[in-house]
Amino acid sequence: MRNPKIRALIVAGATLAAVTASAQVAPTPAPSTRPGATRPPPPGGVDWAGAVGGLRQSGGGNSPIGRGLDQAAVNKTRVPILLPADPDLMGGARIYSFGDYYSITANLSGARVSLTGTAQTTPLPAGSKLNLPNVGPEQLVVQRTVDGQLASFVRYGVLYTAELRCDAPSDPRCRTETYVRSLVVRSTVVVMGKAARQAAGLGA
Repeated sequence: MRNPKIRALIVAGATLAAVTASAQVAPTPAPSTRPGATRPPPPGGVDWAGAVGGLRQSGGGNSPIGRGLDQAAVNKTRVPILLPADPDLMGGARIYSFGDYYSITANLSGARVSLTGTAQTTPLPAGSKLNLPNVGPEQLVVQRTVDGQLASFVRYGVLYTAELRCDAPSDPRCRTETYVRSLVVRSTVVVMGKAARQAAGLGA
């Protein structure tokens, strides 16, 4: 892949996938020694101009999508939060924030959705190769998991993932990529709390 930063972001998705694929419990807060846990994303890591444009296009922070999220967690998140424009799905969603990345969980009938975002990167081991399809400007990669589908893509310099997990292996939502791809297509609502607004130059 031509852009080493994008390669590193996609590799970071493997780590995030392990986090979001955990059981239906709140993630355990990372210890203070976690690399990057107390630091903002590296300078230039987030396309704040693009994120602010997305914020304004999706309602300037006045969109009803995401209003039910815990505001304290939103305010501590130092990356733009990206949500699907689906009031029913987001109505009962919960967010867990660790500053430089977040995880949002929402329940469907017989299934669960996990949404994550991070600007942290994981360097590739020396000499390793990563072959990813050229699937468009957002570097969308969809893969089958044990009990669902996982989509990773890059927007505003941030790696986002949308994961669907189903209770029944025969559930058509998890047997094909259609639903998880629709989550990506509908992910147009940008939410920015205090930390992200300050980083974007918008003030508190």
